[in-house]
Amino acid sequence: MTRTTSTPAPPRTLPGGLPLVGHAPWLALRPLDFVERLRDHGAVTRFLIGPRPAYMVSTGELMKDLLITHQSGFEKGGPLFEQATKLLGNGLAASNGEFHLRQRRLSQPAFHHTRMGLYARAALDAADAVSATWRDGQVVDLGPQLNDMTMDILSRTLFSAVTPEAAAEIRRCLPALVAGVGRRAFIPVEFVHRLPLPVNRREAEALRSLYDVVDAIIADYRAGDLDQGDLLSMLMSARDERTGEGMTTEQIHDEVRSMMVAGTETSATVLLWAFQVLAARPDVERRVHAELEEVLEGEPVAYADLPRLPYLGQVVQELLRMFPTGWILTRRATREVDLGGWRIPAGADVFFSPYALHRDPAVFADPHRFDPDRWLPERAASVPRHAYLPFGAGVRKCIGESLAYAEITLTLASLMGRWRMRSLTGRPPRPVAGSTLRPRESRMRVEERRR
Repeated sequence: MTRTTSTPAPPRTLPGGLPLVGHAPWLALRPLDFVERLRDHGAVTRFLIGPRPAYMVSTGELMKDLLITHQSGFEKGGPLFEQATKLLGNGLAASNGEFHLRQRRLSQPAFHHTRMGLYARAALDAADAVSATWRDGQVVDLGPQLNDMTMDILSRTLFSAVTPEAAAEIRRCLPALVAGVGRRAFIPVEFVHRLPLPVNRREAEALRSLYDVVDAIIADYRAGDLDQGDLLSMLMSARDERTGEGMTTEQIHDEVRSMMVAGTETSATVLLWAFQVLAARPDVERRVHAELEEVLEGEPVAYADLPRLPYLGQVVQELLRMFPTGWILTRRATREVDLGGWRIPAGADVFFSPYALHRDPAVFADPHRFDPDRWLPERAASVPRHAYLPFGAGVRKCIGESLAYAEITLTLASLMGRWRMRSLTGRPPRPVAGSTLRPRESRMRVEERRR
């Protein structure tokens, strides 16, 4: 709800905060329940992380104000991004202001629609490689396998000349670093993360190793002075049309690390959710298989088939609604802002949760039910534009949105064309909210489809 009074008012504070720690225990221990509680408390709600006040924005209308109308009053910031920058550096996912806009201009050609066919081919080749390792009835740990697959896709598209040893080292480092972002953000006590604990030592070692690997890849590309036709080659050759300047080695390094996380974690996690959900919903799985058989007629899926697979597209949209990988995000107010009649003070940390937004019963009927048909055109038209934000909005919208949609849909179609996944527990998938939103279980049984 937007207030109509001309004088902005301070938002109401969520009750139940504890001395010294505020609402941090609820955010750390029951995070998904907590963000829905904040949503139901009001359009903008004040809460406490330790002694520091923060604000949760919870309606699509105010999402437009936060991310577009008043975006100049906010920058990437807050505890989640402060920790993420240790992993991502000052890449597109974390940078601000004119520097962010410049980097986005330089990076944009690498994501032009004319390149999507090449990237799609790499995704399908990687999916074929994973599929070839499975055997009927085999129990596999899908989490690591899908992460390896998306890392393979990234290697083929971002830096196609990387050595297998470097790619393996990147795969080894990323999980510890991604998990550490969420852990550090929700335990906002810096000295804890400096203690010589095993988890802190593992993160520090992984970060050092990732730095070394990325530096070596960039140095090899510069020494070879070759255009490999991949994303890294395009980043290295890009020039700002206003100044004629390219990216420094440090800037390229940060963009590569950003793409590593965004290009592996998001797609792998959505695919893991897909197989978990479809195992629990055989009615949806049957419809996907029927569409694949009707459209493909036994032929391998290709990039050109995407428009001919509308139901599978709806399944992907519904996965992104119910299980957004970036389930909670933050901004920091650079000045005092009137956000829909609510006063946000300068310097405040502002949170928004796609998870809570996407499950708002005022927008989505039966919001906790997986229903791909809610994305039929006649039904989707009633969803407010900024109430569904799987890839953000405005100048900070994910630059790789089209690539991610294509990669997820095509690899899902390819793997489902040959395999069914079966749950080992018989229970519906359960989410775990950390730096990303992941299923608790990742081990499944693969069964070869019999036509």
